[in-house]
Amino acid sequence: MSDVQLVTLKNIDLSVRRATAPERDTADGTGSLWASRDGSLITMPWLTAMAMEGRVFNTSHASPDTKMTAAVNYDATHPSVCIVVPAGVVMIPVSLNLSCEDMAGTDNHVTIITDAGDLYSSGGTACAAVTNLRTDSPYSSALTKVYASDSAITATDPGAGETNLFTYFNAFADATTSPPVNVNWAPAAPPVLVGPASFLVYVYGASTAAEYGFAFQWVELPKNSVV
Repeated sequence: MSDVQLVTLKNIDLSVRRATAPERDTADGTGSLWASRDGSLITMPWLTAMAMEGRVFNTSHASPDTKMTAAVNYDATHPSVCIVVPAGVVMIPVSLNLSCEDMAGTDNHVTIITDAGDLYSSGGTACAAVTNLRTDSPYSSALTKVYASDSAITATDPGAGETNLFTYFNAFADATTSPPVNVNWAPAAPPVLVGPASFLVYVYGASTAAEYGFAFQWVELPKNSVV
């Protein structure tokens, strides 16, 4: 049996270019590492790299100038937002920004749930058109079931297979003159939805429902790029 040799970085020839700006190479080309002039290695955050590649997408409630009305009480079969990831696609949620006002009822909730399966049945209104955060849109989203609704979406109850990722709870009623309540979800360890899968958001309050709007961003990749 041949001897095992340990290799350290000093045995590897690394080419590092010291400069105040990166050197642009052609797509999939090879190039040197980029370092500042003091020798510190410069790296790009993963999410920024995905956005520059054209893999980050955005949607929101259908009309920016019209608020949605939350449900009264929780019903697992009627989510406020239902987004289905088709087979062959991977979705990695990045952030959900949801702004509520007129929370006249008590026990106001925002709950985010994922499930391994296509839970959408019928109904709902299509969300705003899915857009690429890179304005020349080198890739298009493969998601076709992207719905939001006051109560008209019908979905299968996630049941025991669900993962409850996030819950916001406000037990007090806010008057119509109170400032809006902003609920921001940006997970440090995001879920990885391998299609078929569903991303569900429930917005509801007891006795009187709040009004709200939202914006949702995610990374979308072909399954064979991830698994």
